[in-house]
Amino acid sequence: MPMWKKLTCTAAAALLLAACGANNDGGSTGKAGADAGPIKMTIGYSALGAAYADLYVCEDQGIFKKYGLDADLKFINSSSQTLSALASGSVQMAPGVAKAMASGALKGVDIKFISLNIPVYYFEMWGKPSIKSLDDIKGKKIGLSNPGSSGDASVDAMLKAKGWPADAVQKVFLGSTSAEVTALKKGAIDALVTQPPTGTQTRDFGFVKITDMTSYPAAANVYAVTSKYYEKNKEAVTRFLKADIECLSILHQDKAKTVASIQKHSGVEDKALAEYSYDFFEPVWQKVPTIDPALIKEAFDKAAAEQKTDPPADLSKYLDDSIVRGLQKDGFIDALYK
Repeated sequence: MPMWKKLTCTAAAALLLAACGANNDGGSTGKAGADAGPIKMTIGYSALGAAYADLYVCEDQGIFKKYGLDADLKFINSSSQTLSALASGSVQMAPGVAKAMASGALKGVDIKFISLNIPVYYFEMWGKPSIKSLDDIKGKKIGLSNPGSSGDASVDAMLKAKGWPADAVQKVFLGSTSAEVTALKKGAIDALVTQPPTGTQTRDFGFVKITDMTSYPAAANVYAVTSKYYEKNKEAVTRFLKADIECLSILHQDKAKTVASIQKHSGVEDKALAEYSYDFFEPVWQKVPTIDPALIKEAFDKAAAEQKTDPPADLSKYLDDSIVRGLQKDGFIDALYK
């Protein structure tokens, strides 16, 4: 073969290899087609609690691999930091409270909501036995992880529902849920707000459950990606949503597997605590994780009010649960519950 033909073939082969092996935007790799190999994806989550049992089960039961994802779960210290992790590309997918993400979106951060697993605040308030009712919490110190976290937003929802001013309680931000537990034991705070089983374990030290926040609707556990990642990696997003929806079906139908994953990933040795957590969350996990646009609007309205600006009139650029709705329409979700 003439040398020029050899060079042409070599160059073409190099270009083909480069095209097939190129790294997609946001960290996923491989071809986008249905026959492609595993796609890499880093998924952030922000608390060592049962709220993210869908992710735990997906990892433990090999569901991510089933749908062609090479998934890496990455712990983020607080839901208030989820947005920056997405924006920086250190994670490609993450659940979090919509209000915190909306706050960043109003400042120009690229964000898109794609599914909603929990449409209420999923927190409990545990505190001193002297606090007999929620009314007794007035003027007391409440331990929280970070400003803008899901727990912080749930306390704001409680205050609004009670018709109390923002200063009716004293918020004490301690950086982590474990620090909240320590502060409660030492008497530095009167109560804490966390998801089960973290706060629940304080019952072993004589503390009592004051209330839970599940009566307050919110896009409290909404999955988000950047619009840029979504547009260039829709196959990866579709694979994730298929996996996550199947894992939601496991949460609803297999308590034993779910409890085992909660124990493993939450660091809870007491099986009874893990079972308590399961019983708390099972009624609030959605089977079909479509998004109520009203909850996203509420999140943006609250975020805009805090920033003293106007909320966007059109939220369509921030919301696209069409993949979930498509999976619902074609019977994918119903088949998981047969």
